[in-house]
Amino acid sequence: MEVRLEPALVRGFRFAGVAAGLRSEPERKDLGIIVADAPATAAGVFTTSRVKAAPVIIAQERVRAGRLRAVAVNSGSANCFTGKTGMKLAEDSAACLADALGCDAALVAPASTGVIGRLYDLEKYRAGIAQAVSKLAPEGLADFATAILTTDTHPKMAATKLRIGGAEIAIAGCAKGAGMIQPMMATMLAFIVTDAAISAAALRGIIRRTLPSSFNAVTVDGDMSTNDTLLVMASGAAATRSLAGSALARFEKAFGAVAETLARELVRDGEGATKLVTIEVRGARSAPDAERVARAVANSPLVKTAFFGCDPNFGRIAMAVGKAGVAIDPDRLEVNLAGIRIASRGTLHVEALPQAAAKMREREFKLVIDLKQGRAAARILTCDLSYDYVKINAEYTT
Repeated sequence: MEVRLEPALVRGFRFAGVAAGLRSEPERKDLGIIVADAPATAAGVFTTSRVKAAPVIIAQERVRAGRLRAVAVNSGSANCFTGKTGMKLAEDSAACLADALGCDAALVAPASTGVIGRLYDLEKYRAGIAQAVSKLAPEGLADFATAILTTDTHPKMAATKLRIGGAEIAIAGCAKGAGMIQPMMATMLAFIVTDAAISAAALRGIIRRTLPSSFNAVTVDGDMSTNDTLLVMASGAAATRSLAGSALARFEKAFGAVAETLARELVRDGEGATKLVTIEVRGARSAPDAERVARAVANSPLVKTAFFGCDPNFGRIAMAVGKAGVAIDPDRLEVNLAGIRIASRGTLHVEALPQAAAKMREREFKLVIDLKQGRAAARILTCDLSYDYVKINAEYTT
């Protein structure tokens, strides 16, 4: 199955992205909308942070009904930690799009991304919605994906098609995020649409089963956003029966491929990232043990700076494995870095380090840690920690 890093037409949906003047750079697109031709089945997951943005609280409540007509997303302001004023702003913002479409406001989910503690101008937002509605087009996903960016260097899109029961089904999505990423739910903002006929309950199940290998299997810096949102909408416009059985399983596989591709692109575009690294832990006693070790390594600033410097510093890796709180036997540990075995049976292979350092200069490589204590495994995508990450985040609000 081919997943392409580009937008696609998905029957029953139109998209737009415009510059509403909500950001300090007035010419930059900052307001995007997704509109279904008719109410679509919907499901979503949201940040598990105890500090939730106003649009998250509202969208979380509205998606429970299992149907949405539209999504409205602004960048530049997270509308988080803004109290009752922020809640009203999020509600009024969704109402702007509902009024323009002539639908119930409960069918519109708001989302925001940007600086925490900041509000945006509702009148500019309202004018932007009018402009966006006038520009709605089936081929507008790229404009939408551009409008929701913050520190991202480029829009992130993915799409695939499959044939089920004689009908061609499309799945397309986009995501934004480059920093403050270790979601354990979704990743920053992600939106996936399909023209398949599928129930909201089935969508919820698919999201639950595909998250562990997609958006929940990535980290840039170990930090969870207050605004993390994943929304999925299905129009049913492919004129197929509601998916079930083997057809539903095929759809889930395709959906998972799109989600995994978007998640991978988020890490690849991590703030200041120069390396995309797969951390694979094998031979653990249990899946939770494997994941704890993988995350301890993937989130270690010392390991990540070693990745940046192409330094095969086994001490950093051993430190991270040891602090994970998982019972291990160091004498059984085996570590392969960028395809080179650098440690095994309690011994560091010093002679292999120059070759590993050379392989670490590649844009992508893998770190495989075999605990040799069981059969469980885990995989986490991470990136390096560079000078630019510090610079971007040191000056984020100034």
